[in-house]
Amino acid sequence: MRAGSFLLTVVFAIALFPSHTRAQAPVRPFDRVDVGLYGAANVNRNQFHTYWDAGQAGAIDAVTPFYAGRVSLLVRVTVNDAATGETTPEFTSVFAALGWRVGRPLFFEHLRTDLGLHVGFTEWIFDAEDESSLDNELELGVEGSVRAAYEFASRWHAVVEASYQYTFTYERIELAYVSVGVARTFAAPGWIRSVLQ
Repeated sequence: MRAGSFLLTVVFAIALFPSHTRAQAPVRPFDRVDVGLYGAANVNRNQFHTYWDAGQAGAIDAVTPFYAGRVSLLVRVTVNDAATGETTPEFTSVFAALGWRVGRPLFFEHLRTDLGLHVGFTEWIFDAEDESSLDNELELGVEGSVRAAYEFASRWHAVVEASYQYTFTYERIELAYVSVGVARTFAAPGWIRSVLQ
């Protein structure tokens, strides 16, 4: 599936996906924050991978309830090595984005599914040892995702997510990721709720 089709599907699904069920308590915006830490792997192959191998990746996010759905802040860091036999400069990419998530419990209350859409910037920080390349580059990026989170202990969640990132360069870059990690729920201090509200 092309990135444009995938992202359009996520947008429509978010618009149609109910953000809560009748059985849930009323949403209190910003009353808690879920902080997650994930390992991620790039799982697709396209022209980008002719020149680079998207290697080790890690992500952190913070998600909080809003009036409808949840808002999130995501940062993912990926090491990109030159493909075998290529002399392209190696670089680290940092995707930082603000997002919107909608979801609901699935089958039972401890399992939650989410659809997400993030918009932000990808910065490429090139290897300092390669003097022929730019130091860094900043490009607009969009990402759609689907996530499942299982509460295995009080305030702790195991998370699995599939996402598709689209970076608007001259030669557009499309990268699919599978992420696995854990998230911890924290009560938001009153002063944070006051500031955000």
